[in-house]
Amino acid sequence: MVDYLDEMVVETSDLSIFCFYSKIFEEQFHMCLEFPAQNRYIVAFPLICGHFINCTHELCPEERHHIRDRSLAVVSLFLDEMSKEAKNIITTICDEQCILSDKLLPKHCAQQLALTVSKKKRDKKNKIIQEPDKPGTESYRKTREDLTTMDKLHMALTELCFAINYCSTIHVWEYVFAPREYLTQHLEARFNKSLVGMMMYNPETNEIAKPSELLTSVQAYMSVLQSVENYVHIDITRVFNNVLLQQTQSQDSHGEKTIAALYANWYLEVLLWRVTAGHIIYSDNQRSFVSLTVDGQLPFNPEEYTDVNELQALAELIGPYGMKCMNENLVWHIASQLQEVKKLVVGNKEVLQQLRSNFDKPEHMRELFRRLQQVDNVLQRMTIIGVILCFRKLAQNALKDVLSDRIPFVLSCIEDFRLHPPTGDTMVVNEMASAAGLSCKIDPALVSALRAHKSGAYCL
Repeated sequence: MVDYLDEMVVETSDLSIFCFYSKIFEEQFHMCLEFPAQNRYIVAFPLICGHFINCTHELCPEERHHIRDRSLAVVSLFLDEMSKEAKNIITTICDEQCILSDKLLPKHCAQQLALTVSKKKRDKKNKIIQEPDKPGTESYRKTREDLTTMDKLHMALTELCFAINYCSTIHVWEYVFAPREYLTQHLEARFNKSLVGMMMYNPETNEIAKPSELLTSVQAYMSVLQSVENYVHIDITRVFNNVLLQQTQSQDSHGEKTIAALYANWYLEVLLWRVTAGHIIYSDNQRSFVSLTVDGQLPFNPEEYTDVNELQALAELIGPYGMKCMNENLVWHIASQLQEVKKLVVGNKEVLQQLRSNFDKPEHMRELFRRLQQVDNVLQRMTIIGVILCFRKLAQNALKDVLSDRIPFVLSCIEDFRLHPPTGDTMVVNEMASAAGLSCKIDPALVSALRAHKSGAYCL
């Protein structure tokens, strides 16, 4: 025994016997996972899976394949369950922080102002009205012994992240497992799903969160995810880049609709449709769309979705890529309306030619005007085009304001290229400038949309 100390240590510490008692092994894992005080030691279970290779024997080669498959399946299951539990804890903390951030929004000031006014008007005989809790009261502590729910969540997260961060890799047979990558993938999937969920979009009632409120929730969510780097060594910036870039496209990697697609559809199909119906009008002085009806008749307040702050928040959420997608969608509808206008013009071709040659004969012009067909249809379609162009102008200005704050030097270079384009094709410069929210003499998006409809165009 003295001559074989290493072999004796390996033999006595080997836990490969659990390979044949997988049910008991998994039950003990879940018991350890449910007990927060033992979470930091839970990494022992996937590490034990590396011992299963010791169960093989040269006299039973047919067992080698089954033991290998069981080892890989169990270690992947354990790491996945650990990451899911950490993800659920982080999600709960994120939801709580989003609620706290929502309490700081300006819309909650009205309740405080109303309470202050009622205090001044209240007589001494009246009952004292209990004031609602103000933001920040949840941070007051009477004793250190009383643990809040957030304290317990942070403690559980600390213990579990200690286990995930215990070793960078786990070797099982010829495979290498990275516990941190499991956590990164779960956080990325959850963050991607939460972004769309925080929009609170209801397709039946067409209700959707304001961009500024969504931006506040996203920032609170991201601050919690950034704090995870204090517990475990993962690159949370990579998670942000992967998820937020997907949200700027029309679909994410799973084929689901994104923030950019849902907001573009809502602004075009819900808001602008109300404008064309005469319920809302564009105000150049206020730089937003305002309601023409009595308060309460519309399901939403257009000023709260189209003012400068909201569109800047939208531009910050979906970025230049998302604004470009929405811009292309708007321009496509403009081109479609122009095609319908062209059809109406072709239908009135003869009358219009006579009107052009007899503009100095008032009586004859009146008779020709009565012969024009679908005049109201033309006016309605031109109104739709004007409404879309006004909203597009607001969106482009909002994007320009955001980029001037975020990347002022890059934007100044783009502006310089726009004012002093190199010799040759200026369409590339116009496309770059338009994608940055700058106005161009020739709109590249509109030109591309009209070219796409050129095959079906009608000419006088």
